[in-house]
Amino acid sequence: MDMNAYEILEALEGLLAERNIDKEVLLETIKEAILRSIRKKYGSSDNCEIIINPDTGEIKAYAKKLVVEYVLDNTMEILLEDALEMNPEVVPGDEIKVELDFSKFGRNAALSAKQELFQRIREAERLKIYEDFKHKQGEIVSGIIQRIDRGNVMVNIGKAEALLPRSEQIPNEHYQQNRNIRAYILEVRKEVKGAAQIVLSRRSPEFLRKLFEFEVPEIYDGKVEIVAIAREAGERAKIAVSTYDERIDPVGACVGMKGMRVQSVVRELNNEKVDIIAYDPDPAKYIARALAPATTLHMELYPGEKRVTVVVPDDELSLAIGKGGQNARLAAKLTGWRITLFSESQYGSLLKGVGDVPGVGKKLMAELENVGIDTVQKLATTHLEILKSVPGIGDAKAAKLLQKAREIVEEINKSNAFITM
Repeated sequence: MDMNAYEILEALEGLLAERNIDKEVLLETIKEAILRSIRKKYGSSDNCEIIINPDTGEIKAYAKKLVVEYVLDNTMEILLEDALEMNPEVVPGDEIKVELDFSKFGRNAALSAKQELFQRIREAERLKIYEDFKHKQGEIVSGIIQRIDRGNVMVNIGKAEALLPRSEQIPNEHYQQNRNIRAYILEVRKEVKGAAQIVLSRRSPEFLRKLFEFEVPEIYDGKVEIVAIAREAGERAKIAVSTYDERIDPVGACVGMKGMRVQSVVRELNNEKVDIIAYDPDPAKYIARALAPATTLHMELYPGEKRVTVVVPDDELSLAIGKGGQNARLAAKLTGWRITLFSESQYGSLLKGVGDVPGVGKKLMAELENVGIDTVQKLATTHLEILKSVPGIGDAKAAKLLQKAREIVEEINKSNAFITM
């Protein structure tokens, strides 16, 4: 074997042990590197073949050439008299394998093979990182803050670097280089050349869910379920929990003895307040619990629209609404219902008799009351078809009454009610 072939192997043999490279990958890389060197020198390698003995390391390069009496293309053809020296039986038109001289391209092939192999190693390592962390998407990971770049935090999580973007950070939380940090793996994307882009979050409601799974064995074991989460990161969150096991108090399990479990979560979230409530399949009970600590006096549900009107004591309206509307907003997110809040005295305005609606005289009022429509509120929420069936009301009259009643309710709502979006 030509010494240049040895150079190729010597340039690469250390990588086998160092990076645990498969021998087949190594040999294939060498072949590709040699073919690339041939293409660079001769313009084409279509007629070339590389043979490597995996046991001895011997490398041979051949070019298939057409035997001709007059050579027009040195790359693809060989002169008859030169071919006869290799094989006395050839005739013009035959194909013959011609061994190529390694000295003309061996050193370049060695360098090319080394570069190619390093590139393959990097791509394989990037792919492995992507695959490893793709399986960890949706889990919590611990790492060390490497640097902070324009508000974005770069975190070393072992074999990879992850990004905690500003949009996924807890507001008003301060990050320092070389500090430990825990976060939720929000997304793992494959970037150019197979590189993994690992996006972290401390703001996601799922981060809160995973923290409770970690702190509460009953959640991890599936005995207690987190049904829903509503969160405004850094300020307040509400979670609804349930269990199929009547022996377990799901709220108590999450709070822990002397509040130790929930306090561990709160500390991790930079003292974010966390309310834990028991889920109930009855929407009225569920909504009432979600609005705690306010007391619910009365509730009117409109299931078709997932809308509810809730009445609370006069002195608890601000408690039900919360700072900046936060308590009501979180309750709405948690339950999935649009909530309209009234104090007891405000709600009294909606209980005006149906006779207060312009166009409703005594006779019509009696007809409406006969079918249970005795307040402005009830009239405003009556379906048009039902209203048209009331004696003395035609299509035009029904539409007009409905519009008037809704205008009155809307005006009362604007001046008194708090409505979640």
